[in-house]
Amino acid sequence: MTTMTVAAPSKLPLWRTIGEAYAVWAGNFADLVRIVWLWMVLMAPVLAILNWWQVPYVTGLMRASSSGQPFADPNPMLTLVVQIASVVIMLPVLASVAVAWHRLLLRDEHPGPGTYLRLDGVVVGYAVLAFWIGAIALAPSYISLLFQIMTGTSATMQDALALVIQSLAGLVSIVGFFIVARLSLALPGRALGRDDVTLGMAWRVSKRNTWRMVWAYFFCILPWGVIAGGISYWLLRTDYSQVAITLILVVIGLLGIIANMISVGMLSLAYRHFFERSA
Repeated sequence: MTTMTVAAPSKLPLWRTIGEAYAVWAGNFADLVRIVWLWMVLMAPVLAILNWWQVPYVTGLMRASSSGQPFADPNPMLTLVVQIASVVIMLPVLASVAVAWHRLLLRDEHPGPGTYLRLDGVVVGYAVLAFWIGAIALAPSYISLLFQIMTGTSATMQDALALVIQSLAGLVSIVGFFIVARLSLALPGRALGRDDVTLGMAWRVSKRNTWRMVWAYFFCILPWGVIAGGISYWLLRTDYSQVAITLILVVIGLLGIIANMISVGMLSLAYRHFFERSA
């Protein structure tokens, strides 16, 4: 294992990093397509199955959000199982694409002429680390579902309990996201095969940069968030069949893999600033 020496914490150049994240995404888009296209083909039927079961939950949640009413999941066990299955299935795919994207931006490793379908120890290690980091922000929502399943609250109490539980889960998730934004700096190091870039080191080097990392993530996911949110609002106001909604959700999920590489690229640039700028 090599030992890494990092410079003292410094301010991340926020707007330059965001701009470069979009620039490298657009400038290397052809490589990104070569990295992701086979994964998208393989995942399309899987997402179709998962989203089919999720349509009642998604439509119910959107209608509740638009009306300002708390949402009581009619089948929280099914929702929990499908969401866990989605994470287990999709996380290795996202990790595989992210590893290739990190290595392209940080080590200039472009995909070869053949198909890209990497699933090795580096990708698995990246996926495991991403899971534990993401769990900090996602765990409250899963705990909320488990609480509904285990308590079996009556219909008269469901709305009030749902409101309290969802509010608490939302607050904890927001706090968790601020932590995740800094700890995620360890992910590019894992993509490069470095085991000396730990979560503790990522936390130390990003000291006094919490808001900068949060804003960097926010502006990198904002365009796709607006697009996906607009499509969701459109679905809410129209009476589409479950098949049509499922297909639209599949398209959103597949295109989201490509769009999320903007934030992954931002993470690579932030990693370079905090860990490699003195090299």
